[in-house]
Amino acid sequence: MLGTIKQLIQIVGETNVVSAKVDRIAYSRDLTPYFAVPDAVVFPMNTEQVVEILTLLNEKGVPVTPRGGGASFQGSSLAVKGGILLDLSRMNKIIEISNEDMIAIVQSGVRYETFEHELEKRGLTFPHDVGSHDAATIGGILASDSNGHHAYRHGRVGAWIQGMEVVLVDGTVLRLGTRAPRYNMGYNLAALFAGSEGTLGIITEATLKLAPRMPVEATVGAFFKNLDGLISASLAISMSGIDAGTIEATDGYTVKTISDVMNLGFPTCEGNFVGDVQGFDEENLQRKLMVMEKILKEHGGENIITARDEETTNKLWAPRLEIDTAIVKVHPGYREFGFAAADPCVPLSKQAEAIREIGRIIRSHGVIAAVFCHAGIGIIHPAVLIDARNREHWVAMKKAEQEILEYVVSIGGVVTAEHGFGYVKNPYVRMAIGPDKLELDRKIKKLLDPNGILNPGKMALDTEERDSDVGFIYKEYVTDKEMTE
Repeated sequence: MLGTIKQLIQIVGETNVVSAKVDRIAYSRDLTPYFAVPDAVVFPMNTEQVVEILTLLNEKGVPVTPRGGGASFQGSSLAVKGGILLDLSRMNKIIEISNEDMIAIVQSGVRYETFEHELEKRGLTFPHDVGSHDAATIGGILASDSNGHHAYRHGRVGAWIQGMEVVLVDGTVLRLGTRAPRYNMGYNLAALFAGSEGTLGIITEATLKLAPRMPVEATVGAFFKNLDGLISASLAISMSGIDAGTIEATDGYTVKTISDVMNLGFPTCEGNFVGDVQGFDEENLQRKLMVMEKILKEHGGENIITARDEETTNKLWAPRLEIDTAIVKVHPGYREFGFAAADPCVPLSKQAEAIREIGRIIRSHGVIAAVFCHAGIGIIHPAVLIDARNREHWVAMKKAEQEILEYVVSIGGVVTAEHGFGYVKNPYVRMAIGPDKLELDRKIKKLLDPNGILNPGKMALDTEERDSDVGFIYKEYVTDKEMTE
């Protein structure tokens, strides 16, 4: 490996290669209980360097794991097979923003938050603000085909890719799409690379569709004695034509915990609603708010709050965004870990049932669950918080994830709708997509990456196991093998 590292230094320069162990350890973690230390971390500065890096590593058969913001809940950017961690964060140029063509051309390492700040100056937005927007990069968002809070209105990010530059493992540079807003030219390969989690090629540049930023907006919160009323209200809002930006639901445990810790004065409820609405002028916004508030009341919504200032808006979003911090204050030493049931999606008609049942399953095993839902698109996020020094909590989390995923599939849902398979979901990929789809995925992987060096160990493309080829942050962690013994 020493010889390979020297060659990589010749490509990108000494300051763009990290090989000291103490530095490599800093790149061995994400939001899972695993760590995997790469043999070196390499920071390419442009597409040409990515071409040279992949050509070299492919010839030598050295694994290469691409990394964006490193905030994955599924181990997607862990170098589980060692080799080179390809950190694209220094490819962070916003090449162009065009109001006339309603597009932006950016390198993959541009942080979402930085990108949005620049777009805001021009009255534009790229409406895919994932929860980790301060860390997430455009390349990581595209490679995960993420949704984000505004997916209710704007859909998944893949539909907003107008063009893409991808480097294949043999150094071939694919330039997909054009500045033109529509094209229909053979296979839609951009859709294939979106969500491929770096297993098929390295996204180096993207041409993204933009939307106008609405000049006025408000956030609305409401509290419900039962989740059925909350979900019914959410669906009624969807049918009303308001075209809300977000519609979110949070379970009662989460609301009570955050309210007690932050002294917010929220009422006792089974769930709370929060949504944001945009308008092209004040009159337009007020008409939308009137309709939304009427619907919320008709379905049992109480204590309705409309926020126009940052402080009140943050208060309404607190159950959704601050719960980890609140629970840690109540239970010192607890923390959330990425687990396989972090982002299932259920039919819209099953949302209330699923929020209750998923919470019940987790709590039945004696651990803490805060359950959120992107109401209107059916994505449910159960946050499981455990004492990582308690062996039984690890057992409980693993039992809960299996029961949750089996339940979700049984009601017509899917195993993942936002975070992807990554490394954590390896044991559940076959159940999720079936053997025929898995076999086809593996054939596509073999075609584009015959030596299997691109992000190995992910998406069950070369293994259906986890807990192997990695270390564990806590000695109390219980492996899948131990669970079956």
